[in-house]
Amino acid sequence: MKKRVREVTKRNRGRTFPVIIKELSTYLRGWQNYFKLGLRWSLISHLDSWIRRRLRCYRLKQSKRKYSIAMWLISLGVTKSNAWKVAGSDKGWWKLSRTPQVNQALPNKRLEELGLYSLLDGYETLKIYSEPPYATHACTVV
Repeated sequence: MKKRVREVTKRNRGRTFPVIIKELSTYLRGWQNYFKLGLRWSLISHLDSWIRRRLRCYRLKQSKRKYSIAMWLISLGVTKSNAWKVAGSDKGWWKLSRTPQVNQALPNKRLEELGLYSLLDGYETLKIYSEPPYATHACTVV
């Protein structure tokens, strides 16, 4: 699963961010429906956060230059000084994707608005429908 997500979010593919999110969402929805009975909440939670971080990393890499990164962060509501701290950092894309400034620019809610399928939300809905009918209490007939 992680291998497929890495292929979709490969940072040198040259696709727009909404296209990547759409492609990834269809894959995630299908993957979760296929493996719905064998998934644990902790695994889903870890994968969901890893995917969101991977997308933030992809979006940072799209900006490329320091000036572009700073302007993108400022346009999404990050203060000027914090945006330039991230843009001027020598850290790599993956480490920068975990900074509070990037999380403020692309919070989970904004990723969902862009159309990203959340594995945690899907897990909650699948959990309701995966309960077998024989698990409910029944009245005994005498």
